[in-house]
Amino acid sequence: MAISKYILKKTRRQAAAKVVGTDANTITITYTDVQYADQTIPLNTTGNLFWTISDIAYDVQASAQIVRNGNVVFTMSPGQGSVNLSRDLGVVFDEQAHANVVINTGTGNSSVIVQFTKSAGFNDPDRQNQGPGSL
Repeated sequence: MAISKYILKKTRRQAAAKVVGTDANTITITYTDVQYADQTIPLNTTGNLFWTISDIAYDVQASAQIVRNGNVVFTMSPGQGSVNLSRDLGVVFDEQAHANVVINTGTGNSSVIVQFTKSAGFNDPDRQNQGPGSL
């Protein structure tokens, strides 16, 4: 009956989240979950962000889904599996990459790890060297 999310990694360019559930549930991973401490979001709107799914690892007892903006972008069949999109195929899931991620777990125990690659919209502080005497 419970579902939890854990942010495993949160850097300027990547993030990883783990979702663990014990029954059919839904949980959302938002851009603020994966936003690095000093990154800003222009106009504070998700429409300006672009964070793709680069890798997925899962162990689910029943079918589970990854959904973005109401569209199923990946379905996990019962059992264990991993999809290393960026490493093995040189691609990422960029469908609806501006939208939050919803993970729907099926009945029984589920564990899903999703890795993200952050690109457009996550602005880093200006770290440009301004020259001698600047702070």
